[in-house]
Order: sequence, then C-alpha cells, then structure tokens
Amino acid sequence: MLIRRFVQILAPVFLLLGFTACSPAPEPRRPNILLILADDLGYADLGVFGSEIPTPNLDALAANGLLLTDFYANMTCSPTRSMLMSGTDSHLAGLGVMGRPARADQRGQPGYEGFLNFRVASLADLMTDAGYNTYMTGKWHLGTEVETGPRARGFKRSFVSLDGAAHLGGLSWNGPALAPYRDGEEVVTVGDDFYSTRFYTQRMMSYIEADRAAGKPFFAYLAYTAPHWPLQAPAASSARFAHWYDAGYEVLYESRFRRMQALNLLPADAEPAAEWSVRWAALSPEQQRIEARKMEIYAAMVSDLDSYVGELIAYLKDIGEFDNTFIMFMSDNGAEGLRRELTPPLSNWVADCCDNRYDNMGTGTSYLMYGPDWATASSTPFRRHKGTAFEGGIHVPAFVHYRGLAQPGARSDGFGTVMDLLPTFLALAGSEHPGSVYRGQPVLPLQGKSLLPLLRGERAEVHDGADYVGWELYGQRGIRQGDWKIVWDSARGEQARWYLFNVTEDPAERNDLALANPARLAQMLSLWDRYEAENGVVY
Repeated sequence: MLIRRFVQILAPVFLLLGFTACSPAPEPRRPNILLILADDLGYADLGVFGSEIPTPNLDALAANGLLLTDFYANMTCSPTRSMLMSGTDSHLAGLGVMGRPARADQRGQPGYEGFLNFRVASLADLMTDAGYNTYMTGKWHLGTEVETGPRARGFKRSFVSLDGAAHLGGLSWNGPALAPYRDGEEVVTVGDDFYSTRFYTQRMMSYIEADRAAGKPFFAYLAYTAPHWPLQAPAASSARFAHWYDAGYEVLYESRFRRMQALNLLPADAEPAAEWSVRWAALSPEQQRIEARKMEIYAAMVSDLDSYVGELIAYLKDIGEFDNTFIMFMSDNGAEGLRRELTPPLSNWVADCCDNRYDNMGTGTSYLMYGPDWATASSTPFRRHKGTAFEGGIHVPAFVHYRGLAQPGARSDGFGTVMDLLPTFLALAGSEHPGSVYRGQPVLPLQGKSLLPLLRGERAEVHDGADYVGWELYGQRGIRQGDWKIVWDSARGEQARWYLFNVTEDPAERNDLALANPARLAQMLSLWDRYEAENGVVY
C-alpha cells in the first residue's frame, strides 16, 4: 500500500520530468493462415521437388520456408478433405468412401454419410470462433447440399465447385446446363471465359480485400482443382510446353529421379525403378505425339497454378500481409493414373459431349486424362498412384512458409499428415479444439497433432514411436508406424496379400519384407485390427 501511494504522489513529477510509465509491449498479431491445396498433384511435379515444370513462385515460398518431405494425405480427394476439416480419420468424419456408399453394409453406418458429418467440429467453424474471417474458393467435395456446404460448416464467404471436374468454361460431367458451382448458397453458371485456376485466385483476393478494414486475421482455403482431370488449359499456356515431352515418360522419370538426387531428396546411390503399362518405344509415332501433348497440357495446368499463386503472393505483399501470413501448401493425394474417360459411364458421356481430336486437346470441349505412365513420372520415385495406399497414392508434396520457422530454407523429414493441420491452425490462432462437446453437441476428439513444435525447431517429430496412421478406401489398405508400413492391394483380387516395407530405407517400396520379417508383419497387422475397430471401418 505504501509503495502504491508513493507512486501515485510522484507520478505528476515523473510526467513533468518527461518520464512515462512503461506500457507492456503489444502482443504480436495473430497470423493470417493461407492453405493452398492442389488436386492430384504428384510428388515430383514442382521444381523444388525435382520437376522441370517452371514453378518459381511455389519454389520461392518453399526455399524460404520448410520443405516437408514425409507428409501424407489420403488416397483420394474427399477423404483427404474430410480429414483436413476435422483433424480425424475419414471413416469417422463421414467420408469412409467417396460420396454416398453404394454397398448396403455401408449405407447408414456412422462415418459413411457421404458428407462432412456433424460428429466432428469443422475447422472453418473453429477458426470463426477464434475471431478469424474465413474464406474458401475451389473444390469443396464434402457435401452437395446447402446444409452440408462450406457456408453451413463455417466459411463466411465461399465460391466452390461441387464436382471439381472442369477447368475451362462450364462444361463438366454433370452437364453444362447444371454448371455445378455455388457462390455462397446460390447455384451459379459460369461463362466460356471461365478458367478455374484464375477465377479461384482472383475471387479469394476479392474476399480478403472486402474485409480488410475490419482488421481481423483471415483463414483462406484455396482449393484448386488443377491439375485434376480433365486436361484443360488456355492455348497460350499449353503452347509454352510444345515438344517438351517428345522423349516420353521414361526419360522424364529418369530426369526427375536424377534431379531429386541432386537436390538431396534421394540417396546418391539410389537407382530408378518404375513400372510401365507400355514402353514408350512400343508406341507408334502418332501415339507418341498424342501422349506428349497430354503432358504438355498437364504441365501448363501446374505452371498456371504457380503463376496465379504468384499473383496472390504479390497482392499479400502489396497490402502488407505477406509477412504475417502462415502459408501451407500440399496436394490432396498422389497423381491420377486412371483413364476414366475410357470406361463407362464417363466414356458414354465423353463420346456424346466432347471433341478429343489432337488439335482440340486441352480446350474446354475436350475431356482427357494423362494415364498411368505420365502419372508414374509425376510420382517419382514412388510406387503406384492415387487410389492406393502405396507411397505414390498418399505421400504428397508439402511445405510451410512462416515467419516463426526455426530454420527458413531447411527441410524436415518429420512424419506428418493432413489431420495435423487443424490442430496446427488452432494453435496459431491461440485456440484449442473443444474436446468432446461443441455447440452443445457431442463431437469426436482429434487424431492429429500440432506441427508447431516441429516448425519451430522444438522437436524433430511430433508423432512419437507409438503413433500410427491408417488408410482404407474401397478395400485398399495401409498402416504406417515409424519406419514401417504395410499395404494391401485389393486390385489384385484373389492374389491380394499384405506387403511390408521399411519406407525410410526403401521409399520406392521395391523390397517386400513380409516373408523375411514375420514378427514385424504380425505387429503391423495388430495395428490394422486396432485401426479398423477404432475408426469403424466397413470394407
């Protein structure tokens, strides 16, 4: 009391002498969060991961950020997105399969609703509660109705594609008249000049600009549909890559493999090992010309994605928000290897709607995919593609750009998954997951862990040796714990069995150790049984 009274008496004297009381330093502003999700981008499709495709803007972010070389998504689009939005497994969050299940034993089961269910707290809702403006543009894929769309799950502003399978104009598998885009809660059509990559970027910038005066941080989810099929890009974009791929996919795989070695992403003594559906030399000159054209268009889609990311980064710098923005980039799964346009029901629609002749390839009236062999080059050095639990299906390119990194320009081999993003973003916002109850309703707990200790250099791993992650989709299965991984390839039918790999020593999954190490296989199989029970898997 005497000290307080003494200060009160002398305060006017201090003011006369020019002294003022010390104010506490202002707390640093909470960072904006920008999540950039590419669609079906292969591990080796960015320059920073060994690609020849020019991606200078993304490469610059990664070069001044932290490259995440051991980061995992799910096998396909919507299961990954459900894990991102919930921080938990797709079988719990509503996407045990893509969309609503066709099988009777899965219909009506918890986790198989076909949309992001309400047993999980949505990332966008939680970020809104934390005081963030929340924006989304691009591919939602977590519910087609207004009641299950992005606005219903917490996004203040949104413009989304409901099927994510078109890039130029309004043409999509659902038909041009339907134009499956939703602006907020309103279904809208798009014109012939529509280009998804450009439009999603520019709409996102308009959202940020509209709310700048409010002074709130933003969570911006930019879910590009590129380079997901169909192969479509403006003619000028594709023209930049004319004749780049005339030597074929085997040469491309080899060159990317060697570039990865030069970047120290692969051991110097590693040797290329790839599986090809048909060797390039076995194709006729006309077939080679058509195949090379497909990869030219694909490269244009990746390059354009990078260019428009560059426009967004320039805008953030112009408004003084770049340095205060946490940027996460990743792909939603591995490269797409299927030729869906060749099999019903899509092939029937393509035959009626589209012109896939060479001179029309890549336009808004063509509908093509680039197939398994270019996908193998995109997946360098990994085995297989999207839709499987092999590394080529789930091991994705990822990096973080953030002012709080311990070592900007470094790389981390620490294991991480898409489920880790929700707790990471909440930690950045100074918030927490609500636990078991949200808005008066029971919700499931998190399975992911915040990556901030890894990003800040406090830990080399955020997942300890007991942690494990599982995957299952349409019978394809996998479990990873530490260096070890098991994979079940259901496509082999009666020949299907469990493979065992040490993915640290053998990232290409060429050396099956199931027979040589039965004890480890049994241990991993026990984890599969646990995963199946804990996540309500029906397969």
